[in-house]
Order: sequence, then C-alpha cells, then structure tokens
Amino acid sequence: MAELRNWQATSLLELRFISDAQISPNGEQIAFVETWIEETTSKSGTRKPDYRSAIMLIQADGGTPQRMTFSVSGRDSSPRWSPDGSKLAFISTRDAGVAQLFVLDLARGGEAQQLTSLGYGVAEINWRPDSQALAFISRGAKAKAQTHVESLRDEKIIERLPFKFDGVGYLQPEYAQIWLVELGQEPSQITDLAFDHADPAWSPDGSELAFITVSRAELEHTRQADMYLLNVAAGTSRCLTNALGPVYHPTWSPDGLAIAYIGHDQHTGNASNEALWCVSRAGGDAHLLSVGFEYGLENSVISDARIGRFPYRPYWRDNGIYCLATRAARTRAYRYSDGVMHELTPEDNPSISGYSQSLNKRTAFTAGTATQLEALYMGDADGSIHLLYDPNAALLASIQTIEPERFSYASFDGLAIEGWVIKPVGFTQGQQYPSLLYIHGGPHSAYGHNFMHEFQVLAAAGYGVIYTNPRGGTGYGQRFRSLVRQDFGGDDYRDLMAAADLAETWDWIDSKRMGVLGGSYGGYMTNWIISHTERFAAANTQRCISNLMSFFGTSDIGPYFGEDEFGGKPWADIDKFMERSPIRYVNSINTPLLILHSDEDHRCPVEQAEQLYTALKVLDKPVRFVRFPREGHELSRSGEPLHRIARIEYILDWFGHYLQGHELKPADQFRRSVAGEWQSSQ
Repeated sequence: MAELRNWQATSLLELRFISDAQISPNGEQIAFVETWIEETTSKSGTRKPDYRSAIMLIQADGGTPQRMTFSVSGRDSSPRWSPDGSKLAFISTRDAGVAQLFVLDLARGGEAQQLTSLGYGVAEINWRPDSQALAFISRGAKAKAQTHVESLRDEKIIERLPFKFDGVGYLQPEYAQIWLVELGQEPSQITDLAFDHADPAWSPDGSELAFITVSRAELEHTRQADMYLLNVAAGTSRCLTNALGPVYHPTWSPDGLAIAYIGHDQHTGNASNEALWCVSRAGGDAHLLSVGFEYGLENSVISDARIGRFPYRPYWRDNGIYCLATRAARTRAYRYSDGVMHELTPEDNPSISGYSQSLNKRTAFTAGTATQLEALYMGDADGSIHLLYDPNAALLASIQTIEPERFSYASFDGLAIEGWVIKPVGFTQGQQYPSLLYIHGGPHSAYGHNFMHEFQVLAAAGYGVIYTNPRGGTGYGQRFRSLVRQDFGGDDYRDLMAAADLAETWDWIDSKRMGVLGGSYGGYMTNWIISHTERFAAANTQRCISNLMSFFGTSDIGPYFGEDEFGGKPWADIDKFMERSPIRYVNSINTPLLILHSDEDHRCPVEQAEQLYTALKVLDKPVRFVRFPREGHELSRSGEPLHRIARIEYILDWFGHYLQGHELKPADQFRRSVAGEWQSSQ
C-alpha cells in the first residue's frame, strides 16, 4: 500500500468542487456545476492557475457524469431546467467575461444558444411555467462611451446607501431590474422601480412574478425588504409585505394562492434566526409558519472547500414545504406540515449545502463531512439516500486526512459550548505539540461537519487545531445566537478563553506554544484577545475589525450591522463604540501579530488593518502586514488560487517561526517561493 501524503497549501490545485445540483422536473436527471483549477494565460502572457467550470449531467439512478458545456474560456454556472424538462438554461462568462444567459436544447442537441448580450450581465434566471421564456436580473446594457473629452471625467457621483458591496465593488447608478426574454426574441426590461430587484419567481399560471425589493428609500441601507407581485402583462406591481425584516426566496403554493418565503421580523435584530413565513397572493398580513422552531433556515456551517452556488429555496409540494436548517453544526433537511417542522435527515447525515427537488419529491443535494468535500447525493421520496458522485474520492484516498474529535465544555456561566480538535499528523502519545485556536467569522455562523482544507494543512504542519462555536453562532437556538448581540468582546471572549483553558489540560498540548487566529468576526476576536491577554505566543488576524467607529461608515454593511450589533449610532455614544474597539487597547498588545487583509474587502475594509498595523509599528511591536490585491472578503474561500495558497503559506511561516522555532522568511524570498511552488507543480 502506497504511503499517504500530507495536505499542503498547494493541494488546493488538485481539488474539484461541485455545486448547484438541479434535478429535472421528472426526477430522472441532475444537472450540476463542477469547478476545477487549471493553468490560464493572461493577455500579457503570464501563466497562472484560475478557476474553470462546466455544466455536468448525471442520471439520478447513477452512472458517470456527462459534460454538457465546453467553453474555451470563462465559467459556466447556474443550470436551470425548463419546466417541461426539454431545455437547460445556464449562465456563462465565456468570451467577453460578462455573465450572459444561454440555453441548451436537450432534444435537438448542438451548441448552446446565447439569449443575452447585456453589458452588466445577468443573474438569478427563472423559467416561465410554459418553458418559452425566462425572467432574470440585470442592470442592463452599459452606456456607450461619450466623446473623448467627456470620457476623461471618471468621478463617481454617489447618492445612495449602500454605495458598495463586497464581491461587487462600487455599485453602478443603474438598479438591478427584472428582465424577460422570450425564446428567439430580444430581452426586455419589465420593472423600473428605483431600487434593486431580486429573487424573481413565476406564479404557477405564468401571469405574475413575485420578487424582492426595498420598499422605501429610508430602508435601502438595511436588510428590511418587501415582496412584490408584478402583473407581467399590465406591467404593474403591488406590495405584499410590510418590511418586517429580510425576505428571501419566494416560493408559490401549488394552487397559486399563497407564497412562502424565508425571513425574520428582527425580533432580536440581525441575530434573529431565519424562519418560514407565508403571505396570501391576495394580500394581508404575512404570518409565521415555523412557530417555535429554534434553528435558522439557512446553511451557515463554514467550509473553505466550496465554490459556486448552493441554493436553499423552499419547495412547496402537496404534502408540505421542504427547506434546510442548521442545527448543532450540521445543515439538515426539513418538511413543514401540519404546523410542525419535521426533520428528514438522519442524525449522522452529511451536512447539506444546497438542494433541489423534482415534482415527484426526489431530491438532489450536495453535502460534505469533516473528511469529505462536497459530493452529489440523491434522495428518494421514500427517504433513502444514495451517493451519486464524489469527484475527490481518489484524491482523498491518497492523502492523510485527520478526523476531528468532538468535545464540549461548560463556559464560565455554565453555557454548553461545542468544539472540535484535529490532532497533528503523526501524533504520538506522550509528546507535546503546538496548537492553534481558530475562531470563526460571522459571528452568526458555525464550524461543524464540513471539510476545512486549511485545518488539514495546519495539522499536517504539526499543529493541533482547536475550533469551537462560542455564543452568537448558529445552530444552537435563538437565545444562543443572540447572546453576542451588543456584547462583542464580552462573554464570547470568556467562551474562547474557557476553550483555551480546557486545551491546556490536555497532556499533549504545550501551553507555551499556543497561537490564536481567525477571520472577519474571528479577526475582531483575535485582536480583542491579544489586547486583553498575553497567553498566546503568536496571533494572526484576517479581514479583521479593529475600530467599531470607522467600521460603521466604511463597511458595506456598517450602518445596519453596526447599529444593531454594536448598539446604536457611533456619534451618539462614542465611548460605547470605542470601549469595544481593539484599537483602543493597542498599547497592551505584545503578541507577535500577522495581519492578512484584502485590498478590495468592502465588508471589513482594509483601513481596519491599516489602523492596527500603523499603531503597532509606531509602538515598535512585532507585526507583519500582508495585503492581497484584487481580493475581497472571501479570499480564503474563493480568492485567486495563488493568493489562497500564499495566504496559508504566510500563516505557516508566521506560526512556524513563533511556535516551532523556524526562521521567518524575508518578504522577497517568500514571494519567489510561492511563485516557484506553482511552477514546480506543473
């Protein structure tokens, strides 16, 4: 038997990612997206790895997937079956690099037909019930260039909030509208409200579209939205809800008389669990269906090994409404019927990331475990589950993957906290090892039963990896989720320190060689921890928050998130905001700190890292600041492959120096080594 190799940062280049599993209306076939990394050549001739993807098709009863799209460049995504099952629509960035709408006629075969050529591209495609037209979202065609003199004027005039969004950049003045394209005809815009539109969903009779938009200008910067109904023939729309909170994924009842959706009424602000609601097509108050259900209807379990879309729109069938919810570190399937949420998945089922359901209640879904990347599964109406396709099975069989060990502990106030530890590769009883306490983002998310490439790389490098779900995370009930609200750096800090206390009692942990790291909220907590204790030998903060005051005005979510999570507007209570800002305590930071941040991060803007780095440098504290160009908040999960590899290598280098005694690489040597790793892997 061949010796198993270890996970490396560059193992990312070998992974294949599947997403957006869409089962045909008759339940016989499944279309999905497969993404991989391959060499590309830029216009300047530079070779580098980049993502590619294609639409795949597999029989629901098993077999080998068939590749359906073969674009020379770009990525194909978002497969959507026509209601009669004869066609497959999808989105592709081939050729011009802008996402356009294409349709494959499966009966006739041949090349896909391109239906749109809009400058701002398309998103959220949805077939009309007669299979002869599609609705989609677009900002339309870009304005033609003006005269040479006028084109020199490139300033931005901003009159809306938000005016930027992570992963998108600065928003265009054009709003996202609903468009319609009849097969064989030119697309046309069918809405014109001065707000962004989303989530179009056809009524069963094809006469109306339910969609989501902000209802009033004063709410545009919040998550409060409304569902509208558009009479397509008349071009008129009417509001069905009253801006209780966020609204997602409208789903029609089979008889067309009501619409279910996912949302919440902000009873605990941003920390409220997503729930199942319903409103009549005729109008009236929306009412909560999932009364008393304690878990959010969302997939909130973190993984750095997913690429693509993972839809979780409910499906309304004659026996109830099917949906997903996260409970106890695992995303599971549920059916709402008779006023009750019935859990459908076995307790040890893989954690579901996304799904779709046929008319005969067969379900295609993607799911993973802590030692298996996302794979494609088939669920029959009788409740049986079958693994259909695992593109990484052979790779995983060749690499040493460590099974996380679950533990739980009581925090300072008796609250039960769940956690896991991955022991170092080659673990030997009686030896002591360095360890890393990894803190998740959110804060309303969770670690759990999903694969983490980075954790396996750290374990292969000789670290024990400890990760927990402190208060504020999802999957443990509404009260647990709301406990962190307006208390960042409070009891959540005590939860994490209790985890460190517990780890120090394990005989294999070297308490003098413990590190701490995290991203986003985890970056905030890392900053908070090292400004309040010196128990960790080194730290790494990623896409962090250091100053709650400036975060409010510079983050794309700053106004609604900051006001709710931090407790008001900063100018109304400056002391309150600064009391929980790590930058206020920077003089107390003595732990060597690696700062990783993306230049185009609009969620936690790079100025947060700049403030922290500048202060530490002025104070002559040990700090290194690494900035990633062209990247946003999602660098660790979907950034450029070389940047993702480099990010992990910087982490290994930093902790290798401070926890394992290795020499710290100079910046110029490090850049050469990362580039060399890519070249040598070819």
